[in-house]
Amino acid sequence: KWIPAIIAALIILLIGWFAGKLAGKIIGTIIDKIGLGAALDKTMFGDVVKSSGMTTAKFFDILVRWFIYIIFIMAAINVLGIALLIDFMNKLVLYIPHLIAGLLLLIVGLILVDFLMDWIGSQLKTREVASGDLIATILRALFSLLIITLALDQMLIDTSIIYTFLVPLAWGLGIGLAVALGIAVGWGSKDIVADYLKGKLAKK
Repeated sequence: KWIPAIIAALIILLIGWFAGKLAGKIIGTIIDKIGLGAALDKTMFGDVVKSSGMTTAKFFDILVRWFIYIIFIMAAINVLGIALLIDFMNKLVLYIPHLIAGLLLLIVGLILVDFLMDWIGSQLKTREVASGDLIATILRALFSLLIITLALDQMLIDTSIIYTFLVPLAWGLGIGLAVALGIAVGWGSKDIVADYLKGKLAKK
């Protein structure tokens, strides 16, 4: 009874291994060929991935591989009919959508934060706002922390302790940045106002 089931399970796992490896390689190659990998490598998400010794193309390669591996592992366990493992794999399969949604939110969110903060940084530099680089760095860190927290929430990971610190931190940084920007704009516009008044007085 067990021998045919074990043989069938091994065949399923072998097929899954080849299918996962092939699909992952195809996805990784496509991401490299269209230039998406190189573009993502320049973002904050790319920096995080590279810190683990991978490229973004390799990251998606591994992600796709394991998604397919899990599907075939579950099929093999169903063939074996091991109730405890079947229950565990069912829970894992139900969790996978949350994991994928969280990863997508993390990836897209960090990329958007990266582009947005680059734009804000360039605008602050163009307008010669005092401590513009510092302001952009603080905003980048704050928004990145927010994205990471939302992604962890989506993955059903308890983030209550992060929110405990994040909310007052956000308020404090928001007020501080508002005051700093107000002072910077006010100080930067004083010469413009003075020149305007001088022009008016000269006409009189």
